[in-house]
Amino acid sequence: MSRELEERSRRDWCLPRAILLLFLLGGCATAPGPPARPSTLSDLLLALDASEEAGGDPGCRTRSVAATDVLVPVELTPQGLAGRWAERWTVNRCGVLVPYVVKFDRAADGDLDVSMQREVSEGAAGRVPGATLADSILQRDTLAFLAQRDLVEAGPEARCSTRKVIATEVLVALEGGELEGDRPIGGHWVERWTLDRCGAAVRYVVRFTTTRKGTTFVVEPQGQ
Repeated sequence: MSRELEERSRRDWCLPRAILLLFLLGGCATAPGPPARPSTLSDLLLALDASEEAGGDPGCRTRSVAATDVLVPVELTPQGLAGRWAERWTVNRCGVLVPYVVKFDRAADGDLDVSMQREVSEGAAGRVPGATLADSILQRDTLAFLAQRDLVEAGPEARCSTRKVIATEVLVALEGGELEGDRPIGGHWVERWTLDRCGAAVRYVVRFTTTRKGTTFVVEPQGQ
């Protein structure tokens, strides 16, 4: 059973301000050179691929989008005004092909949400400490999103470029839930993820919603 994982990165935050996923960059990019603001989805994806915190390789100075193909065709709502679909975008990173899953979700009012994440097998995804209910792939995607989001939150003058998760905890237990083993496949829950930003603890609230078709989440900084 395929599992869709979506980090919600709204277009009005990602592109105009700096970037939200990818995560979200600062400029948002961490590649060498002066910061540049991504202006297209291709720019955003290439900036993600250059982000060490998101699992990219900032040492590569030459990268481009080599191919795109549709993974999930457009699924329209009954009104036909909104819909979602998924594509695979492959980056040529200094001769190495790196696949990413790009998901699109268009609301009835025309607002388009776009999410991006590295395409990895569940075995290749890591684990984070704490009591999170997220499976290993969702943990990886959440961490990547939070790392990029925190780069933006820290501001362009911040010198710290590394983040790691040091704690996770459930704030609101799974509601309306359905489990497959110990993995939620229906319902919603809320967690707090704590990042180590070069010695400083930074906390985020992560709100997860999952169905058999996939999982979405939104994040917000937790006030001190």
